[in-house]
Amino acid sequence: MADSQVSTSLSRPSRRDVLSAALLTVGGTCFNSSAAAAPRDDSADAAVLTWKAWRAARRRTLALCRKQQHLESELARTIGFPQVVLAAAELPSPMRIGSLWQFDELAAALPSLCSQREEVAAALRAHQQRWDEADRTIGYSVIREEEEAASTDEERLIAGLFAAEATSLSGLSAKLDVLIAVGADGAEGRHFPWPELRRIRWDVARLIQLQRHDAVGVTA
Repeated sequence: MADSQVSTSLSRPSRRDVLSAALLTVGGTCFNSSAAAAPRDDSADAAVLTWKAWRAARRRTLALCRKQQHLESELARTIGFPQVVLAAAELPSPMRIGSLWQFDELAAALPSLCSQREEVAAALRAHQQRWDEADRTIGYSVIREEEEAASTDEERLIAGLFAAEATSLSGLSAKLDVLIAVGADGAEGRHFPWPELRRIRWDVARLIQLQRHDAVGVTA
């Protein structure tokens, strides 16, 4: 194990970051008005097709996320995150040390602790080994990698959805659905006008129903 603290969170862009990047990309594209004006069946709308794929990818991401969190909690409960409790006269109280980097930072301020470095390093390695062995047994890291791959796939579909030109009201509704579902993630999401966007989505859904009703009336 390298001299680093175990990370228990995935390092990747947030969904709001990905969404923002996708919208910026769309903003720089050329809008084809003739293509948008041409009526198409909803099933042929690229935005609708991508939305369906995104829903499946999102379900997979959420399922893997829950499983990964459950396994991590099990490891934390049975093994504990790799760390050492350091007690020394120089310290006001025992400290939990999770990495040699953290110990070295502390020892820089309290040089008398340097003599304990090898002991701390050995204890961290032993704890990390127990964690790794338990990890291999329950498959935590495997699920974590699968969850990261699923999330990456979901983010790719989000970018593709907003890059696609909606050719129907259903396509527009699909974009609003993803915008609301994804954009509300994160603490900053509460400042966005989500109730207004939900109202717009409801209006679009109502227009879709009216459109279908009119089509049935014409063919009757």
